[in-house]
Amino acid sequence: MSLDAGRRNKRIIIERATETRNSLNEPEKAWVEHTRLWASVYFGSGDEQRQAAQAGGAQAATFEVLANSKSRSLLLTDRVAFDGGIWDIRAIAPMGLNEGVKINAVRAVS
Repeated sequence: MSLDAGRRNKRIIIERATETRNSLNEPEKAWVEHTRLWASVYFGSGDEQRQAAQAGGAQAATFEVLANSKSRSLLLTDRVAFDGGIWDIRAIAPMGLNEGVKINAVRAVS
């Protein structure tokens, strides 16, 4: 299976949570950029869209990116910034032998 370069035409940003301190020295979560990747984006099938709608209005998508040190170090607690929204990562799976990484994510739709 080969990741087609022509399909990886969307830029995504992977964000990772870090802990900072506010003026009262209380811990706060801040999101910082972990990496930017070119991705193929596939929006959820009809079944996935119906399940997401039942779960409170969410949109599902799969992002396929090339494997590199940053994409192989992704965590389920990371998130994807894409298309003006924030996507919560639900699953991360390797594709082939160090060929790519598949990221399944959902975005809340208001």
